[in-house]
Amino acid sequence: MIRDRSRQIDDLFTASSRDLTPVSVHHAAQVLYAPVSSDPMVTRCCSTVLLDTERWRADRFAIKSDKDSFIQRRAFRRFCGARALGTAQGLSQIIFSETDKGRPYLSSFPELWFSFSSCRFGFVGAWSSTHGVGVDIEDQTRELEPAKLAHQFFSGAETKAVEGYDGQTSHQAFFQLWSLKEAALKSIGEGLPFGLDAFKFELVPSLCVIQAPPAKGGSERFRAYMIEGTNSCAALVTRRVN
Repeated sequence: MIRDRSRQIDDLFTASSRDLTPVSVHHAAQVLYAPVSSDPMVTRCCSTVLLDTERWRADRFAIKSDKDSFIQRRAFRRFCGARALGTAQGLSQIIFSETDKGRPYLSSFPELWFSFSSCRFGFVGAWSSTHGVGVDIEDQTRELEPAKLAHQFFSGAETKAVEGYDGQTSHQAFFQLWSLKEAALKSIGEGLPFGLDAFKFELVPSLCVIQAPPAKGGSERFRAYMIEGTNSCAALVTRRVN
């Protein structure tokens, strides 16, 4: 039987994670970021709090770095759950379920809304007891054609915003809009199949939500933020539910 190393994992993430909650949203949500560790000991330690089904999923990854990232992010998810609950119980006892759209939740605390995302550099988690929340983090070092993809997935105004910049700035604008849209979808418990066109954003003169699903209260119920300090492109969207 694998010994649960919850205390050790808690110490590891406490030391490595950073609170990146935007100042203006501290009243509504909390955001934590943790970098991926290349230390094999960290991965072995994190695996001790996973379910057998999660370890089986990890073993299916053909690339070791992908396997390590999966194990670490599942442990980080439990770490965030413990922080949200303010509990000292073992991390292996904090078990997330998922809706049919993939939104993670704790069945014993349905009032808490969680969202998680990861890229090859790190993991980000957000939670709130008063708002729907969504986070997304993207590896903005990936090579792509921002204008071409913007034409495929973004609105006309958003595409013009991407095309209005040159080189790296255009690249950054694309990833900002993409991460905002993914975060917004998560804030209503949906995924990409719901449609990236469900939300529209302006980046300048200031970041704002200009279109959101009327059935979810329209744009006035949503607030969007770029998360600084991840060395990647990360976004948070909150949704007022009452």
